Amino acid sequence: VTLSGGGGGLAMASRGCRCSSGGRNDKVADDGDNGKTCQECKCPRETHAVYHEQLTSVRERLGFKHDTNTSRVDPRQMGYTWVPPGILTSAKIQRYFDVIPSEKVPKIGTQGERFRDKQLVYQLPKQDLALDYCKHVEEANRSSYEDFVAARNEIALDIGYVKDAPAPTGCSGCGEGLAQGEMAVTAPKFRDQILWHPRCFRCTTCDELLVDLTYCVHDDQIYCERHYAELLKPRCNSCDEVSGGDLV
Repeated sequence: VTLSGGGGGLAMASRGCRCSSGGRNDKVADDGDNGKTCQECKCPRETHAVYHEQLTSVRERLGFKHDTNTSRVDPRQMGYTWVPPGILTSAKIQRYFDVIPSEKVPKIGTQGERFRDKQLVYQLPKQDLALDYCKHVEEANRSSYEDFVAARNEIALDIGYVKDAPAPTGCSGCGEGLAQGEMAVTAPKFRDQILWHPRCFRCTTCDELLVDLTYCVHDDQIYCERHYAELLKPRCNSCDEVSGGDLV
């Protein structure tokens, strides 16, 4: 089976996946961007129902409990599918989106809404989140997979939120300054003093904005869940599942 690991798309051998394609899938082809396209209808996989069981809240998708940092503003009343946690007023929410590229702002009925949908599927693949969504993890590797998920959820996976910088500091992404009181993103797995500009809270591997501020930490760097997993586990190029085995 051909797998990709380490976030770089390198082919690696593993005995952890038993999908029937043997690493190939005549119905699916690499689209050169973020995964596969259906060879029958030519549409991206995220438009298919099996991939598009999207939940409005990433917290629900991850099984996280309600957090006090969650905005009290209903995003749909403001015309968005998501608003950043930590912001409690509509005026600040608008300020946040003003510094995000317009094509990535999740406004209902726009390119930004579709971009968020796509990134939810790509950055947070459901088959990475729980064994229930996997079809090809071998029985011998199930315990290893469960250990990986438990450890990731405990030490690496979390959701950032927005707050005003308490003092002048540097952005952990671009290195440029953040003024006291300037809107910034904080990640609970890091020290309180570690902050990012909203536009700089990106995956170290794919350099995309972290969807709904959801991140994993590894060696003091932030990643989307997909690329965090690929630092530690091989991924099958066909079924897109991570193996219970280790990189070889």
